[in-house]
Amino acid sequence: MINDLAKAYVLLSFGIEEYIPGYVDAYFGPVEWRKEASNMGMRPLADLSAEVAELAQATAVDAGIDPMRKQYLAGQLKAMQTSLSMLQGVKLPLADETEALYGVRPEWVDESVFIEAHQALDELLPPDGTLAERMSARDKALEVSVEKVRELLPVAIQLLHQRTRERFPLPEDESFEVVFVHDKPWGGYNYFLGGGRSRIELNTDLPMRITGLLNFLAHEGYPGHHTELSIKEARLMKDKGWQEFSINPLFTPFSLLSEGIATRALDQLLTGEEQIAWEQEVLFPQAGFAHLNARREHAINNLSRRLFGVEGNASFLLHDRGASPQETSAYLMRWRLVNEQEASKDVEFFTHYRSYIFNYYLGRRLLDALLNKKNDSDRWFTRLLSEPVTPALLRSWID
Repeated sequence: MINDLAKAYVLLSFGIEEYIPGYVDAYFGPVEWRKEASNMGMRPLADLSAEVAELAQATAVDAGIDPMRKQYLAGQLKAMQTSLSMLQGVKLPLADETEALYGVRPEWVDESVFIEAHQALDELLPPDGTLAERMSARDKALEVSVEKVRELLPVAIQLLHQRTRERFPLPEDESFEVVFVHDKPWGGYNYFLGGGRSRIELNTDLPMRITGLLNFLAHEGYPGHHTELSIKEARLMKDKGWQEFSINPLFTPFSLLSEGIATRALDQLLTGEEQIAWEQEVLFPQAGFAHLNARREHAINNLSRRLFGVEGNASFLLHDRGASPQETSAYLMRWRLVNEQEASKDVEFFTHYRSYIFNYYLGRRLLDALLNKKNDSDRWFTRLLSEPVTPALLRSWID
């Protein structure tokens, strides 16, 4: 019965994929299930909705399901039902949509938070010009070519891979490749292929800055998305036989935890002092940026993190408050201190992925609330990497 539930869950995920291309972020389960889903084609939305309701009921009453697994499936199925309702014309305010899909409720971030960050940045950035102009000049000076990124990748990956393997239960036979792409609504993406393999794509439409390389590889690779999916494939799908973990529907609570893990990844693996030392002694000299002060750049990046709430506000403007794409872009340029190209790419992301943007900011906030108060934070991070954690369970750990 449990395997029947897992198969039904997989088939339903692919059923929604027919209406939302990209809904299935990764699939590495039985080939015959994928073929069966393909043969079904585009099924009526009402039929899919009824099947999700039936599966939710069957899962709730099945006494043979592990409690954590049951709670995980309940949240996933609720999110699937929400997506189906929206496809059938139900309009939800963005906060309601986010809560129904991901299990967290976003709020408008008061702009006083951004003003305080701007004031602190004003002290660190070189003088002359507006704050946005100075940030833009700083960002431009940090840009690194695709060719140089290719050269630096093995150096950074080796550091992150070694540290991750020392502290977290990476499967023995895992790896990823980095490929360069363009014309995408995001800056980077991890495509998990199964068998402990990932293809990490880096969008060359946006500039790569030397101060962001380590975080990008930690987020997408070690100990972020690739690490999490490799471990869950090995421990949940293969060891336990929980076949529902062979598929990752994108607009579900799974994504909140996954983006939280990835956004926290670098700071969990390396302390701020370790990041500063490695960039100053190894990365910056090899990249031709030996003149940079790593401590100063690290401080600017930390202050920029206080501006993450700007993206959520911008999504509220676009989807709830009737702002045009141009007005939304102007808001991002003012408060996030990004250039027009980056603001335009952000608006493209908000338009395509809607409330997904909150997973980064709120996922990171949830993980920080847990891990910053634990003396053995690596043990809790391992649990996040290895177990079917839900937002509700994570909040109970915090409390």
